[in-house]
Amino acid sequence: MEKKLSLTLVLILVLSLCFSPHTAASASQTALIPLPETGEMISGFKTVETGDMALINSKSVLFEHEKTGAKLLYIQNKDMDRSFDISFKTPALDNAGAIHVLEHMSISCSNKYPLKDLIFAILNQTYSTYANAYTRQNFTTYPVSSLSEEQLLKLTDVYLDSVYHPSVSNSKNLFSREAWRYELPDANAPLTLTGTVYNEMKGDLGNISSAAGQNVLHALFPGSIQSNIAAGIPDNIKELTYEQVMNFRNTYYHPSNSLMVLYGNVDYRRFLKHINDEFLSKYDKKEIAVETGKIAPLKEKAERTVKFPVAASSNTKNSSQIDYAFAFTDISEEDTVGLGILADILNQETSPVMEALKKSDIGGSYSVSFDAAFTQPILTFSAANADESKKAEFKMLIDNSMSNIISTGFDKTAVDAVISNTLLTNSNLAENRNTGVNLSMKIASMWANHGSLDYYNHLIKNIKTIKDKAEDNYFEKLLKKYIENNNHAALAITVPEAGLAEKLANTEKKHLSDLKAAMSKQELDKITADTKAYNEWNNQLPDPKIVESLQAVKIADLPEEVKTYKTNDSFTSDGVRLLSAEANVGETETSSLLFDTSAVPMKKLHYLQLYADLFGKLSTKNYTQKQLNTQKLRYLNNAEFHIANVTQNNARQYTPYFSISWMGIASEYDKQLSLVKEILLNTNFDNSKALLNLVRAQVSNLKSQYTNDPLSILLLRNLAQIDESSTYQNYISGLDYYNFLLKLEKDLVSNPKAAAAELKNINALILNKTNLVTTYAGNKNTIKNYEDSIKIITDALPKKKITSQDYGKLPKPALREGIAVDSTVQYNAISASYKKMGVAFTGKLLPIQTLIDQNYITPKLRFGYGAYVSIVSFNSNGILAASYRDPNIKETFEVYKGLPAYIKNMDLTQETLDRFILNAFSDYSAPRGELAGAESALLNCLSGEKAEDKLKILHEIKSTTVQDVKDSFAMFQSFIKNGSYSTVGSKQKLLENKDLFDEILSIK
Repeated sequence: MEKKLSLTLVLILVLSLCFSPHTAASASQTALIPLPETGEMISGFKTVETGDMALINSKSVLFEHEKTGAKLLYIQNKDMDRSFDISFKTPALDNAGAIHVLEHMSISCSNKYPLKDLIFAILNQTYSTYANAYTRQNFTTYPVSSLSEEQLLKLTDVYLDSVYHPSVSNSKNLFSREAWRYELPDANAPLTLTGTVYNEMKGDLGNISSAAGQNVLHALFPGSIQSNIAAGIPDNIKELTYEQVMNFRNTYYHPSNSLMVLYGNVDYRRFLKHINDEFLSKYDKKEIAVETGKIAPLKEKAERTVKFPVAASSNTKNSSQIDYAFAFTDISEEDTVGLGILADILNQETSPVMEALKKSDIGGSYSVSFDAAFTQPILTFSAANADESKKAEFKMLIDNSMSNIISTGFDKTAVDAVISNTLLTNSNLAENRNTGVNLSMKIASMWANHGSLDYYNHLIKNIKTIKDKAEDNYFEKLLKKYIENNNHAALAITVPEAGLAEKLANTEKKHLSDLKAAMSKQELDKITADTKAYNEWNNQLPDPKIVESLQAVKIADLPEEVKTYKTNDSFTSDGVRLLSAEANVGETETSSLLFDTSAVPMKKLHYLQLYADLFGKLSTKNYTQKQLNTQKLRYLNNAEFHIANVTQNNARQYTPYFSISWMGIASEYDKQLSLVKEILLNTNFDNSKALLNLVRAQVSNLKSQYTNDPLSILLLRNLAQIDESSTYQNYISGLDYYNFLLKLEKDLVSNPKAAAAELKNINALILNKTNLVTTYAGNKNTIKNYEDSIKIITDALPKKKITSQDYGKLPKPALREGIAVDSTVQYNAISASYKKMGVAFTGKLLPIQTLIDQNYITPKLRFGYGAYVSIVSFNSNGILAASYRDPNIKETFEVYKGLPAYIKNMDLTQETLDRFILNAFSDYSAPRGELAGAESALLNCLSGEKAEDKLKILHEIKSTTVQDVKDSFAMFQSFIKNGSYSTVGSKQKLLENKDLFDEILSIK
């Protein structure tokens, strides 16, 4: 009975009190426009249905345009970060990527706004908070948002013109830029092939995880378009034609095949009128057959093995991925929610299937996932860094585990905890930035794949229904129906083959060489002329009048205001710091404990990181590992345990902490603290088998991270030069830590007691109330309880002197470093601290950041050289410029080196600069969720920052002048001279550019 009451309490509190979208300080006084009655006509739109979206405390109205059949869902609340999104059902008819290329082309230019870089003008030169477009498996979506209703209305016009009225004059050049093109600067140069989408997908499919996902689709949906890659496969992209893209657009980009989502506090009637008068009224309803690729369930389970190319130097032992996936046909909305929760239950570290997998030694790490973004949703059991010869054992283990669970049942307490966690996680949706954008895309996915527009309206109701059914073996019945009795399943094995990467690269190089050799002089001259013409077009400057027409907000209209939170900062009699912030929320709260780790000796820092990674994953005196996991799920929602540096004086000083943070229900705060106390005081470090399994899993996770997300290791190592705090973070959690774990994995087999002893020593150093900081964000009525209850932790801790260690001699990466990973594209970066550049951070730098990104770096790297993304970041302690999924190394660094000359020679007016000021101001002042904002206020207290500091930066942004930009010339000179240069990419490409680096490393 206790656990049922516990979950019921969570339901009541979550449903009644927890959901609140972003609201500006004055939004509570802003009246919402009354919603229409069902059947009411507004500017050609008929009101079809009204409803409640309890998920974010909102009302919803579904409109249908009578003349075209276009649907528009309006989600009304007081969120001032308003958004608009339009989506089309776009089936992946093949692997040529027409959908993806069309998405890029559409958002680049339109008839009314004939810029060739329209999306970047919106991103960098308007008062927008978000602007992008995405290609998904069965739909394409175009979201945009702004803090200004006038700006959002303007951007809605831009987006609709982009998708309905493409620019004919720019289209073929846009195709060459976004899809693919041959390049030949002169007759003596090598022939190359490039393009934004082409290079993007080389990177996207260039890791084993993506290749494994593709393998699963081919195995589950043979001969179906569901097995195609909507974004395209490079070998197929280069066969795509401009005419194919236009034919696809003419077929599917029609109002009758569209869904629009309008979100936030807006005058929806203005939007409906504009959409009808300017766009939809010019169309008639059209029947559009959209193929879904749905196939009859397989009668027998399939098996498929594919090779994945890796470098000749790669260690392919235990590096495969094994996936056992199940597809579902015609499942109900409730079961879709249920299968998502089921996957979470099975994915818990202590679930029966996970415990069996960890004992098997089949792979390095395991996961269970559910994906409803297909016509036939998929649940997948995965083993990463696995031994492919154990594929049959993997399948049998999963089958047997499912049968055993069906027979004996799930642990109902664990199920209760997962459902509770699911509710609180959903309650936190509005805490993220761009709530409207994120929600709109989720709705579009359910509409495109399942024809549902009510999924998120019904989500809380369905979770509650499932909660009621859980006691009656609901999840066991799901397992029996959808897993045990389902033959629509496949075992997909993706095996790395050493040397295949070089073989394929050499084959492509030879193909281009042979192709050039076979060309006539006339053909070569034409490609050379085309290359020159493309570059001339690409270098054309945008018409400032068109860019100006995108704006609906002026600099003078920007409010210099910062939302403030009432904070309390005090110390207990024994020196523990209590920091709290009042947030306008119901019963949800967030809390953290920060233990000063300055006393940990330098040579023991990797054990400190291991301690953080293991925290809460080992058994304790009063809980088994399984019981502890259930308690964590139930009481410590979104819990994070990590080493965090709190910086002061713009990162010139820092204090390292072991941070424990979580979200929960305020009335259960004592239970949360008691659980944390149990882990802190009573963890069992002597279980050598559990310790070894966790270390192996962490090695596997880091190895997968470096392969699947090379940018993460690039930034960690490149930024290690920028300040001492970043040096510490790189050393404690980067490649040095990974290599430590590789050695520890072996040592644990021969001498497990040594590692346990080291972890106990770290625990003894951490258990100390000296310099302890506790934080809490919640409603003002709960703060007194926090101040009283925190003694559950603090009274149990000793007070010991901290002898701070000197971390000034931590090793740093080489100033010019290459890191070889299995990748077909590169990731490049250069960074420098303001100290090295001889300047101080000011808000005036933020408009310069967006200016150089759009007007110089993006045109050069993305449109000129084919890199997928350009990253430019000016934060409070330094400058970073990076490229993502980049075919080049040397050319990219040459672009960066041209920054000073660009600044020196640029022709800039204040009118043009003001557009970049708009976006910098919008980005810096973008709202946060209520709890997230309160947490940020607490972090500012720790760092010594005040609201006045942020106001000062906003004022500096607004007051940036052309002279300020020109004065940055010397800074950029110093940036290039004193910066650290790093590349993560293929070993072959790194060796071709070895003169650029002091050192080239390979990840084992």
